[in-house]
This record gives sequence, C-alpha cells and structure tokens, in this order.
Amino acid sequence: MFLTNSTLGKVVMTQVKFKMNAYMGAILSLIFVQIVGLLFSTNGSSTFGTSINNIHIQVITISNDLVLVFVAIWALFVGNLITTKAYRYDDFSFVTTRLSSNLANILVLLIISVFAGVSTFLSNYVLRVYLSLFGSTEYMKSPGVFDEPFSSIGTIIAITLLILSFASGGYLAGMLIQNSKLFLFIIPIIVLSILTTEIGQKLIQILFMNESIWLLIVNLIFVSIVFFGTAIVSSNRLEVRP
Repeated sequence: MFLTNSTLGKVVMTQVKFKMNAYMGAILSLIFVQIVGLLFSTNGSSTFGTSINNIHIQVITISNDLVLVFVAIWALFVGNLITTKAYRYDDFSFVTTRLSSNLANILVLLIISVFAGVSTFLSNYVLRVYLSLFGSTEYMKSPGVFDEPFSSIGTIIAITLLILSFASGGYLAGMLIQNSKLFLFIIPIIVLSILTTEIGQKLIQILFMNESIWLLIVNLIFVSIVFFGTAIVSSNRLEVRP
C-alpha cells in the first residue's frame, strides 16, 4: 500500500476538467441566447430622423448591446445554477474540500466568461456581415478591431469582466440562498434598493460609469473578487451531504 498526496492545485484542476465537460449545456445555452440577442439587435437599438425640404433622413443605430444584456442575464443564472445541491453533490465524486470546490467553480465561471466575452464582442461583426449582405439601407460601419486594436482589446476585457461580475453575483446569491431561504426575499429588496435609491445609483455610477475603460476594468475585478470572496465565506456554513 502507498499514499498518493494530491495538492490543492491538482484537485482543483481535476474538478475544473470534470465541470467543464458537465457544463457543456451552459455553453449551448449561451450560443442560443446570443442568437436570440442578434435577432432582436437587427431592428436597431436606437433611431432618430429629421426632414429638410421634403427630404426625410432616418438614422438607425445598430449594436450588439442587447446581446450583452442577454448574456449578462444568462451569466447571472449560470452562476446561481452551479450552487444548487444537484451540482454541488457532483463534487463528492472527488476527494475535495469547500475551498477546492469553490476555486474550481470560480475557474469554470472565468473560462466560460472569457468564451462569452469574446463571442459577444465578435457578435458585432456578425451584425456587420448581416447588414452588408441583407441590409436594405445604406450602411456605415464603425471602426473595427484592426483599426483600433488596443481599444478593441480593452473592450473585450471589459465585456468579459462584466459577464464575470454578473456570474459572481449569481454565485453569491446562490450560496446565500442555499444557506437560508430568507435570502430569496432579501436579495431582491437589496437589488431594488440599489437601483432606486440615490446612494445606490451613485454607487453604480462610481463603479460602472467611467470615462476610462481601464478604470472600469479595475472596478469590475474588484466587484468580482468581493462577490466570490463573500460566496466562499458563506459556503463554509452549508450543511454536509447526508
């Protein structure tokens, strides 16, 4: 007989590989959500027009903002989903701890968020191809990734971290709800308070409405770390599997 010592890193990576295979349904649902967002985006996100000497000019702005909204909501649900008992009990297939399980979940959400962020950014080019081939009006494209590479890289990072922050929020909410069903009522109240109160709106402006995209990136990293850290602490209060 002999003993095999497994480090925390090895245990986490083993769980990550297992979870990535188990959560392929989440990737498929992401693709579906993005397709739905693209279909709605073809109608334009905003429009305005004017008339001069019997000449009517209408300008329609088309962007993938709606795709990002749909993906952010998707990330919120995915982050919540992997905290449910059915998914948490999968961890008992391994010799694991709460820390390794949480770290594996965070890495999985990070990997999925990177895929979601890059594909969401590229969905803008899908719209451009659609407008070029099937658009019935004159199309004026905006600068592309090769025209502004550094700006595009910053945008991809920001989109990825925004999706990750929503996933971390869903993960935290799921962990709190697993601890106590009272959070089913407390969390919506907190969210509504943030969205409707002056203090909450100022907090949103400070964190997410910045002129510098790099400052936004720093704030999104901070929010994700706080959410994941709080979720890890709260997970220590969960009951063990009978």
